[in-house]
Amino acid sequence: MDEIKINKIEWSAPEYSHKERGNDWFWALGLVTIISCGVAIWLKNNMFAIFLLLSGGSLILFTLRHPKDISYIIETKGITMGKDLYEWKNIKSFNIKSKEDEPLAKLLIETSKYILPVYTIPFPQELQAQIKEDLLKILPRSEIDESKSMVFMEKLGF
Repeated sequence: MDEIKINKIEWSAPEYSHKERGNDWFWALGLVTIISCGVAIWLKNNMFAIFLLLSGGSLILFTLRHPKDISYIIETKGITMGKDLYEWKNIKSFNIKSKEDEPLAKLLIETSKYILPVYTIPFPQELQAQIKEDLLKILPRSEIDESKSMVFMEKLGF
């Protein structure tokens, strides 16, 4: 079988969209964490209380951290995300989601993995036609969507 050659497309984008949060958000998270820990201790579930404290603290630290820029490359070998290469043989299909008012569109790729089968890759809107044209040479386009949990977490502000 001949290898299909595609144009190399490179860009970088933040690993996630960072949202600035006010003091009220941190107070609310702290209050919910402390009340949940109190209920867990009252129910004599100390391990769960420790888990809740660690989770709340980790969430606060994660929201304070600014996202890193990740480089993405689409080329003949596959898709490179940061240091990881996903070869075309491990990718089942793709889809592109975009909104006019957002600077970044989303490339959704469905892999053959069981744990995280759909990856969401942000890319600049102006690359949409070129990415779609090149990926159609290699992969089928299907109506895959972001996972429901990701959409729910984005609506909550995470």
